Amino acid sequence: MKRFAASLLVAASVAILTMLAPLGAAAQPITDTPRLRLDVTQLNPRTVTSTSTTLNISGTVTNIGDRRISELQARLELGEKLGPERQVRSMMSGAAVTAVSSTKFLDLDPGTLEPGQSAQLTITVRLDGTAGGLRLPSAGVYPLLVNVNGTPAYGGQARLASMSLLLPVLGAPGKPAAQAPGQPAKVTMLWPIADTRPRIVAAPFNGKVVLGDDALAAELRPGGRLDALVSSALAVRDDAQLSRSICYAIDPDLLDTVDAMSRGYDIRTDTGNVPGGGADAAKAWLASLRQLVANQCVIQLPYADADLSALAGVRGGDLMTYALNTAQRVQQLSGAQPLPGVLWAAGPLDSAALNSLQANGIKTLIANPSDLSGGGAGDVTVNGTALRAQPVDSLVSTGLTGASGRSESGASTPPDDPAVGTQNGLAALTYRGLTGGGDSVLVAPPRRWSVPETELNQLLQAVGDLIDRKFLTAAPLSQVLNTTGSGHASMNYTAEDVASATPASVTDSMDSVESTMADLRGAMAVDPAAQVDPDQLLIPLRYGLVRNCSTAWQGSSDAAEVSANDARTQLHALLGQVTVDTPAVPISLASGSAPLPVFLNNMLPVQVAVRITLNNSNGLRTGDIGDQWLPAGLGANRKITIPAEALRAGRFSITVALSTPGGTQLGNPARFELRSNQYGVVTLVLTIAGGVALVLLSGRQIYRRIRARQPR
Repeated sequence: MKRFAASLLVAASVAILTMLAPLGAAAQPITDTPRLRLDVTQLNPRTVTSTSTTLNISGTVTNIGDRRISELQARLELGEKLGPERQVRSMMSGAAVTAVSSTKFLDLDPGTLEPGQSAQLTITVRLDGTAGGLRLPSAGVYPLLVNVNGTPAYGGQARLASMSLLLPVLGAPGKPAAQAPGQPAKVTMLWPIADTRPRIVAAPFNGKVVLGDDALAAELRPGGRLDALVSSALAVRDDAQLSRSICYAIDPDLLDTVDAMSRGYDIRTDTGNVPGGGADAAKAWLASLRQLVANQCVIQLPYADADLSALAGVRGGDLMTYALNTAQRVQQLSGAQPLPGVLWAAGPLDSAALNSLQANGIKTLIANPSDLSGGGAGDVTVNGTALRAQPVDSLVSTGLTGASGRSESGASTPPDDPAVGTQNGLAALTYRGLTGGGDSVLVAPPRRWSVPETELNQLLQAVGDLIDRKFLTAAPLSQVLNTTGSGHASMNYTAEDVASATPASVTDSMDSVESTMADLRGAMAVDPAAQVDPDQLLIPLRYGLVRNCSTAWQGSSDAAEVSANDARTQLHALLGQVTVDTPAVPISLASGSAPLPVFLNNMLPVQVAVRITLNNSNGLRTGDIGDQWLPAGLGANRKITIPAEALRAGRFSITVALSTPGGTQLGNPARFELRSNQYGVVTLVLTIAGGVALVLLSGRQIYRRIRARQPR
C-alpha cells in the first residue's frame, strides 16, 4: 500500500491552523493557540491516471490544545487545473485553494476529542465527478485541500486544521490516457548523500576519531535517514533508464566520518569519551553505498558542505584545496570516480571563491537560478571567469524543498513540510512532463534531504513511471553538462549572503590556527626511523578547519563557535606533545659554572625543531645552545645541557619554555628550582677585581686627605 508518511514528522512541522471562522464565512483570526494537528499517513494514488477510480486519504487528527473539541468533520476540496507556471508556484507557496469541486463533510470517529486525544481520518471519494466525489476533467496539476472543522469549547464551529498539496493527473479518470508530448523533457536527478552536520570533533593521528554525538549511527541503520537515501535508490538500481538519470552527490566529509566509525570510534560526553556503537552499521552502510554507486554518475559536494566564500578568505584561500580536491578520497571510499571539474555548491559565491574554484580545477558549477543574474534558462558562463554554471530546475526544486512563508489561506501544513514537499515535487515534475518541449530538467532536492524511505520510494517509482510513459526522457548528467552555453550571467552574492555567512569571529580563529599550523609544519621533518610525513599529522586538523565553515552552521553562530573551538583544541593537543620535564627536586649546581640539565620529550612521530628559552633567570647567566632537532622519540626523553653560571649563591627559580623557531609555543613551560653554594669562576674574578679596585680607590682618597692636612 502506498503511504504518505507525514505522520513521521515532528509536530512543529505538521499542519496547525490558527485562523478560525464559522463555516461558510471568511476565516477570521480568533486565537493564536493551535487546536488540532493533522497527520496524513496515506494518499493513494499519488498520481491519478485514466484508470484511477477513487482517491483515498487517511491519517489522524489530534487535539493539541487545552479545550475539548466537538463536531469534528473533514472533507476534500479540489481547485481548478493550474495553467501557467506562476500558478503552480503560487500554490506551492500555500496560496488559497478556490474549490470548484468538493466532497461532503464526513463525521470523524470519535467526533469529540479531549486535549491529547486523537481520531482517525479516512476519506475515500470517487474521481468521476458523481455526487459526493471530485471531478478531474483532464490531465494536469490540481490543488487539493484536506479540510478539518470542529467546535472548540467556548467557541463556534470553524476550520481548525488543513493540509494543502498538489495532485498530478496524467489522464482524466474514465477517459483515454493523455498523449505524451512529441519532445519529452529530459530529466536528470541529483541524489544528495550528505550528513545534516559535521560530526568529527577530534581526529588524532593513529588514534580513534571522536564524534560529538552518536546520532549518525542511527541514521546509518535500517530506517535511518541515510539508510533510506541509499536503500530507496538501490531498490530501483535495476531500472536502467531511471538509474541513467540519477547522479549521486556525495559529501566527502560524510565518507570520512563513516569510514572512521567503521574502525571504532569514541563519543564525547560531559564526563569524558565513551565508545561509539555504530561500527557495524557504518560498515554495512558503506558496503551498500559502494554497491549503489558502482559504475554510476557521482559528483562531489564541497567537503562538509563548506561555505566557500568564507573559506576563500582564510589565509588567502589556503584551505580551499582541502574543500575541493577530494575526488581521490571519494573514489577510494565509495569506489566511484566523481565527474572531474564538477561541483554542487550551496548558494551564491563571491569573486574570491569563484577564482579559487578555477585555481582548484573546477570548471562547472551546479547552481540555483536565483543565484544567477541573466543568461537565460540553460547553462551559462559566469562573468569574469571561465566557469560554466548549470542551473537546476527551480520549479521542481521549490516543490521538493518547499517555499518559505505561511499560507495565505491559513492552511495549517507548512508548504515546506517534507512529506508535502515530496508530493509537490512530483507534481512539479509531472507538470514539466505534460508541458514537454525537450528542455532539460535538472532536479535538485534539498542537500540535507530528510524524508522517510516510503516517500523516496514513491518519488522514484513515479519518476520511473513518467519515463516509461514517455512524458520524460532519462538524461545522464554528463550529457546535460556537455551542452553549449547559452549566455553570460553574474553571481548574486548580496549583503544578505554576507550576513548569513560564517561569522568573522570563526574565520579569524581559523586564520590564527592555520597560521600556527603553517609555522609548525616548517619546524617538522621526516624522522629517518619513523618515516611519517609531517603533513599526515596536520591534514586532519585542516579538514577540521573546513568543518568550521560548514553551511550546516548557518543561522547558528554558537554552533560555528563550538566547531572553531574544537579545531583549536585539536591544535593544542598536537602542540602539547612536545614538552620539557619539570624536575621533581631542586637542582644543585655542583660548581658555580656547572651546566643546567634539561630533559625534552617529543611524542610526535616526526622530528621537531625547538628553541629553548629561559625566563625569570635573574641570578643565572646561560650560554646560547641554538635550535635543537628532537627525534621522534615516542616518549623517550632527550637530555640537553645548557651552559650556565650562577651570579649569586642561594636558591632561586627559572622557567624553561619550548617553541618552534618561528615562535609557536610547544607544551607548557617548566619551572626549575636551582640551588647554588658558590659563585662561578668569572663571577669570582670579577668580584675580587672589584674589591681590589675599591681598596686602591679608598687608599688614594686617604692619601690625598693626609697630604691636604700637612702644613706647606
